[in-house]
Amino acid sequence: MLLSDEQESLADAARDWLAERTDLAAARADGAALAALYSAHDLRAAAELGLTSLLRPAEGGTFADLAVVVEELGRAGSPLPLGQAALVARLLDQIGIGAAVSDAVAEGAALAVPAAAEPDDAAISGAPGPDGTLTLAGRAAVVVGGLGAAWLLASAAIDDDRALALVPAASATRTARTTLDLSRDIAAVDLHGVTVPAGDWARVGAGVAETLDQALAIIHTLDAVGAAGRLLDMTVGYVKEREQFGRPVGSFQAVKHHAATMAVDIEAARLCGHDAARALDSGDLVAAGTAVAVAGSVAGEGTSRAASTALQLHGGMGFTWEHDLHLFLRRIKVDELVRGTPRQHRERLIATAG
Repeated sequence: MLLSDEQESLADAARDWLAERTDLAAARADGAALAALYSAHDLRAAAELGLTSLLRPAEGGTFADLAVVVEELGRAGSPLPLGQAALVARLLDQIGIGAAVSDAVAEGAALAVPAAAEPDDAAISGAPGPDGTLTLAGRAAVVVGGLGAAWLLASAAIDDDRALALVPAASATRTARTTLDLSRDIAAVDLHGVTVPAGDWARVGAGVAETLDQALAIIHTLDAVGAAGRLLDMTVGYVKEREQFGRPVGSFQAVKHHAATMAVDIEAARLCGHDAARALDSGDLVAAGTAVAVAGSVAGEGTSRAASTALQLHGGMGFTWEHDLHLFLRRIKVDELVRGTPRQHRERLIATAG
């Protein structure tokens, strides 16, 4: 369950780079344009580090490696949807469409992100035409990076089959979502009436579609783990310095117990999240589905509980707009609800066991 030496090095490199690139003050700025939270230069720099091409077959990266990067994105509070971009590059290579777009994403020249319906929403549908085109209908309610992306990889249902379609983002109707999370560009994407030319879409087996769904769930799970880990560090540092009755409040037993509970919740969430990523690498979609559901259930509640405790242990300081704490708390709360709530993940586990 431990990270390899290479993954530890990857985590360190990503953490140092993100610390230099992430401006949390921009997220707090009143009326900030979400799509402007990161620049084209940031994407190119991420590509130079190999973060957008990590999952491409030629790079030899795994979902377990991507999990390390995603956790660091959450820890930094980064607006960059690098996990989603790396996933799109991999899937385009796998299904044999959009080679130029996949290359552009890997090189940081363009951003592409998945657009898939949320678990309990009506699926996006596709109707093949006699000329080989595919006409889409439906809506992806939550697309991280949807405003800043040049391309969308839509997951659509075709009768009893599934398809992935590469869509220019400008051809869809994108609406900025007002969510708790101030640190990321999140959009609703309406694909109704969008026609995808022949060659830009492909029928895929259930395994490819499930890989997309499971990978997105893992991305949000480990993003929350990273953000919660940052809150734990902030909280421990604060209670060591804040004094009451002539003593640091961190020396009080009740405060120690709360901080320890935070650490246990976060570590359990981290282990489950990384286990799910390894299960996805195994190619066993049944085992991966179970592991993803466990991670979503454990991490969804555990990271959210840790964020609430961090807020309480910071006292009045934690409720201020100027403090960074609320940015991570907001991000964790959104991650808890996107790509499956803890309750939905538990329902999947029950259905699997039955």
